[in-house]
Amino acid sequence: MAERYDTIIVGAGIAGLGVAAILAKEGGLKVLVVDRYPKFGGRLISYVDYPNKGWCVDTGLHLIELGEKSCCNELNSRVGKEVRWAPFSETVDIWNGGKFINIAELVPLTKDEKRSFRAILQKIASITDHEIEAWDCRSLEEWLIENVPQQPVRDLFADFGMIMTTIPSTIDMAAGEVLYIARENLCKTRQLLQASYPLKGTEGITCGLVEVIKENGGEIKLNCEAEEIVIEDRKVVGVRIRAKEHIYQEDYRIFETETKYADRVVCAVPIYHLSRIIDFDPATSPLPRWWIKRISDIRHEVTALVGYMIGLSEPIIDPKKRSFFTALKTRHSGFPFQALPASNFSPDVAPEGKQLIHTDVVCEHPDVADKFKRERILNLMWEDIKEMFPGVEENLEWRLPYYVDGCDGLARKPGLVGNFKPGPKAPGIPNLYFAGDTYLGRGLATNGAARSAMLCADLILETLR
Repeated sequence: MAERYDTIIVGAGIAGLGVAAILAKEGGLKVLVVDRYPKFGGRLISYVDYPNKGWCVDTGLHLIELGEKSCCNELNSRVGKEVRWAPFSETVDIWNGGKFINIAELVPLTKDEKRSFRAILQKIASITDHEIEAWDCRSLEEWLIENVPQQPVRDLFADFGMIMTTIPSTIDMAAGEVLYIARENLCKTRQLLQASYPLKGTEGITCGLVEVIKENGGEIKLNCEAEEIVIEDRKVVGVRIRAKEHIYQEDYRIFETETKYADRVVCAVPIYHLSRIIDFDPATSPLPRWWIKRISDIRHEVTALVGYMIGLSEPIIDPKKRSFFTALKTRHSGFPFQALPASNFSPDVAPEGKQLIHTDVVCEHPDVADKFKRERILNLMWEDIKEMFPGVEENLEWRLPYYVDGCDGLARKPGLVGNFKPGPKAPGIPNLYFAGDTYLGRGLATNGAARSAMLCADLILETLR
């Protein structure tokens, strides 16, 4: 008899690991997690002692909304693990074309405007879920026109909206998602937006989940590519994985596979990768045509990061300054810019006396789908970095370019958030589930994925009761 599992999870990001940890610990299920990468974490991978000893770089720029009060922290606490966090970021500094200034200085308010701003914050803090849902298909620009009379106050909200959504224009931001994120922050921290950094790098968020899976008899197979979720008679029976390596070059390969059998499968890969492991041909797919069309229509509605990890021999940003740096639009690349001096939050990610800075520009998928476009953006971005951070070239020890497509899951645009996102259960396939930041679950990036993991796990546990 072939080895059988209660649940197979495809994808070892925070969503897949979260589902597996909950099912193994709370449900006592025999779980298997498979992932094509050699490290667990998905878009939360940390590389220790890379590129040299003493450095620790992440996959992309991460500052976790709400830190110890976040949904990803709640996920870890639920399975008995603790994440160590740096203190909250102190300020958001925005580039005004000549220097970085505090967001309050960028949009100065009169006394009347400040009173109006505080009144709007109180209104947001008390907004109901039903009211938020009503704005999921409308833009932040519409909400501001209807609720904020003063233009300077609108401008301030627009700046925060860009940081929350990584979308530069308020007409493209989903008002419901901005209101939800703002309400969560106001209720938990009394600030419009608060964030922190895990002291061990992003791996500090996922390593505890891995421990729980293994402590409860679960398995994690890395470097293990899932080829297909096997569906027979409208029911999942398992996952086909690659059985061995192939001698041919990539363009000529067709892999031999073996099937791992399970009572249910959780697909914890983003929707833009689903067609790699599920048949999307409307003529042959076991999934309904309307669902396939919906996924196909929105799978490229994602934002992407192109940036550099920068290692400096000496700090060029005050090492005591815990700030998030951003620009609504840079002069050379023309995209929104973000930067985080990670070593200012966690001294463990850089050798003593040196500085690690994460940087990126935020684009949409069509802007960077082509490698030549990415290269041009990187070159222009470096010109922006030299202007914004004087001394970066003189103190440069190394730089590591990177690219992440789908950095925040589905783009936070009207009609793509809240209940408009694909749900955690496949239509017509009773034992196929989904988890991750491109599926149902609110919150910024990592928190959206963590919330989705708990929603998915609870749905499965409910079927076992």
